[in-house]
Amino acid sequence: MKNTYIYKAVLLLFTVSLFISCDEGGEPDPGGTSVEEIAGDWWAVALTPDGSATAYGGDFVQFSTFNTSANDNTFWLDDHGNWMELKAKVTLNADGLTFQSEPNTEELYGPATVTITNGRIVRGGYTTESNTEVDQIFFDAEFSWDPGLVYKYEGHWRTGFLEDENPHY
Repeated sequence: MKNTYIYKAVLLLFTVSLFISCDEGGEPDPGGTSVEEIAGDWWAVALTPDGSATAYGGDFVQFSTFNTSANDNTFWLDDHGNWMELKAKVTLNADGLTFQSEPNTEELYGPATVTITNGRIVRGGYTTESNTEVDQIFFDAEFSWDPGLVYKYEGHWRTGFLEDENPHY
C-alpha cells in the first residue's frame, strides 16, 4: 500500500516537472533570416536577350527565393529544375532590393555556371489576374552552356490564389 502512494507521488512530481521544465517563460522569438523580406515563391519567365519574346518558346515557371545556411544576405534563386534549370546562390543588397551573383557561379542542376546581374525587386509593381498588387522581380542570366547570350527574366510574387496560378506570357 505504501509503495502505491510513493509510486503515485513520484509520478506526479515527474509529470509536473516535465511541464514546468519545458516552459521558456514567455513567447519564444525564433528570429528571422537576412533575406526574409524577399523569400518566397514567384512566377518568372525567361525572355530573349532583347526582351521581345520568350526564350525557346517557354512560359512562366515557379521560382523560389530562400536563405542560405550562412544567413549572410545570400539566397538561393531556384526554378526547381524547370525550364532553364537554374539554382544558384546570389547576394542581396537589402537596402536597394537588388541582387547579383558572383561571375560563373555554380549552377546546381547541371554541370554549368551562371552569372546573375541586374537583379531587382520592385515593391507593388505588378497586378495579378485576381487584382492583387504584388512585388515584381527582374534579373539577367548568362549561362555557360550559351555563352554571350544574356537572358532577361521577369516575374511577380506568387499569391496562391487559383486565378493567379500558372500565368502565361
